[in-house]
Amino acid sequence: MNKVSPANNSLSGVRALTRTAGALLLGAITLAAPISASALEKVSFRTNWFPQAEHGGWYQAATDGTYEKYGLEVDQQPGGPQVNNLQLLLAGRADFVVLHSSGQILKAIEEGLPIVAVASMYQKDPQAIMTHKGVGHDSLEDLKGEPILLSQDAHQSFWPWLKQKYGYTDEQVRPYTFQMGPFIADSSLTQQCYVTSEPFVVQQAGIDPNLFLLSDFGWQSYSTLIVTTTEMVKEHPERVQNFVNASVEGWYRYLNDPSEANAVINTLDANQTPEQLAFSFKEMTERGIVASGDAMENGIGTMNDARWKAASEQLKSIGLLSQDTDYTKAFTTEFVNSEHIKELMAKYPTAQ
Repeated sequence: MNKVSPANNSLSGVRALTRTAGALLLGAITLAAPISASALEKVSFRTNWFPQAEHGGWYQAATDGTYEKYGLEVDQQPGGPQVNNLQLLLAGRADFVVLHSSGQILKAIEEGLPIVAVASMYQKDPQAIMTHKGVGHDSLEDLKGEPILLSQDAHQSFWPWLKQKYGYTDEQVRPYTFQMGPFIADSSLTQQCYVTSEPFVVQQAGIDPNLFLLSDFGWQSYSTLIVTTTEMVKEHPERVQNFVNASVEGWYRYLNDPSEANAVINTLDANQTPEQLAFSFKEMTERGIVASGDAMENGIGTMNDARWKAASEQLKSIGLLSQDTDYTKAFTTEFVNSEHIKELMAKYPTAQ
């Protein structure tokens, strides 16, 4: 995740705070639910970062009783930089997790791990490149040979693709520490970002940056996917369907009106100010991060074979995935593209 570190620089402290507050919040929701606790099926779920608008649909589902509507009591916990969702899933410590990209899932399939994506909440990866305006950095082509701040994770995802596409080299790379001071202070620098996050900090400093959303330039990855084990899909398909349906409805409700969930997110993490949350929501909706492309026809969460194949071929072409990896094992469309989800589309047209 390309998220700016919390202002107090104490990631573990913030995570502990959000878990404690989250447990109290979700516990209160369960007690208030119209379905008796004994009738709800307990599941555990991990997002992949601290509470934020980028996970607003799940906080909506937790806040307004949507999980309970689908018969679920969800232990929803935030992730963070020290939390490995894949390990938690494989160890049986979570029933469902969020993984950032289809590439992560394809690499797990390459390694023979028994996981599968059951929905992709983002049709566009929010990954972007951010530059200063007016210094000759007004296109991706302009950045060849220029210094760029990148995280280690970038080297195993989009950076090799950018090198292939635009002729960039590793000599350009400088370490990205998830702090915005260097970019703000030096107009010669370029850096990776999430379009929903770092640009807000930059704008607060009086800088209006160029933003290049990589999915608009050919980056094929799905993003923010619900992932579970192959055993869960085989043994408990109804549980999977209920969680997917609740998640999709949560996202539709959030996109329709984010105020309730955003208030909760702000309570869980004070770094997520109303202004930051409003910025993130605006970027998600205006850029079609959640609702665009195939989701406009088949609903939020949708996936298809052609897109997975394209993502797989892209990673193979840049040497990040072995040629014999079977991309079809990485996902199932069994739980998306359903009539129920299309009914949700009709119910929440303003979220489109």
